[in-house]
Amino acid sequence: MSASSAELDAAQPVTRAPGGKLDTIQALRALAAIMVTVAHAVEEAKYFFDFQPWFETSPFGKGVDLFFVISGFIIYYASRKLFAASGGIQQFAYNRISRVVPLYFLFTTLMVLVVVFLPGGVKEARFDIEQIWTSYAFIPYERYDGRIAPILSLGWTLNYEMFFYALFALVMWLPARKAAAAAIVLLTVLATIGAFLPPEAPAPLRAWTNNIILEFAFGVMIAVAYDAWGKRFARHTWLAVGLMVIGFFGIYFLSHPQAPINLPRFLAAGVPAALMMVAATLLLPASAELRLPRFMVALGDSSYSLYLSHRFVQRPIQIIVTRLDLGNSMAGVLYVWFAVILAVVAGHVVYLILERPLLRRLKRHRAERSQTAVG
Repeated sequence: MSASSAELDAAQPVTRAPGGKLDTIQALRALAAIMVTVAHAVEEAKYFFDFQPWFETSPFGKGVDLFFVISGFIIYYASRKLFAASGGIQQFAYNRISRVVPLYFLFTTLMVLVVVFLPGGVKEARFDIEQIWTSYAFIPYERYDGRIAPILSLGWTLNYEMFFYALFALVMWLPARKAAAAAIVLLTVLATIGAFLPPEAPAPLRAWTNNIILEFAFGVMIAVAYDAWGKRFARHTWLAVGLMVIGFFGIYFLSHPQAPINLPRFLAAGVPAALMMVAATLLLPASAELRLPRFMVALGDSSYSLYLSHRFVQRPIQIIVTRLDLGNSMAGVLYVWFAVILAVVAGHVVYLILERPLLRRLKRHRAERSQTAVG
């Protein structure tokens, strides 16, 4: 989400070798997107209504780290037939651009229009030509308040996604396993460089060497293991579920503002997210995967739409609730409930009426071009 994130991750569903989606990954994408949606809803409730939740929700924002691990897995696993293949890099680039860019450009343009014509409807964004063009170019930009983010602030995760795609494309001329190793080495080297960069280094360099990029490497490593072993070690459902629960609470407690130790983000959120992915892909029996709630799989399909659209749903709800004059406590509770539920519903509607038809049309267009070239 993909992100956000996540994805939130923005990658397409993964298929098993015999066919069909890896539903556990779709369920994890849904979880990651909902985590981010909840975190943002409570963040807004705190800001506008002085809402005090009974437990800390800011760690839910680390759902984007789960998206990044998922993205690393998907990019390797779904592209393994393209490595060292004629036209493989071009096919990979088309797949990634067509999957990520159109919907992101749409919501970025919507954000620009809001900033221009309804500036009172946004909390932090300001009209900045340089920030706008770098947003469309996926170049990290340091805005007025020091934060590195595009005009649609959620898009900071997409800047990382596109950077990872570009880096991965550089190694796709190699066979799959060697390409995976090269990508992991490159990400590790860049993260090591980032540890020594001065604070005044250019924003793109600081962003592209942030240790968060190691989370993509975790996903690639898990995908290589899954490609080699599949479900060979999937024996006990309770073990897989238990590890996923441990990973989730690991993200929560290690990313908590009052965590006893301040770890780098790739350790505090990335490692627990990777543990969840290991449990979901390598350890969860296929029979248990068939019993996953269908609504979670469906929400995983629409997780990218949810990630990009939820802020546009939450802000009108905040304005409406503010005008009801219910008192901060009641207003905060009411806002959070509606901001999460309606955002999830709206995200799925966006997926059904916009994202899915668009993806099908682009896929059909690609197929028609290929047939014309062959002819």
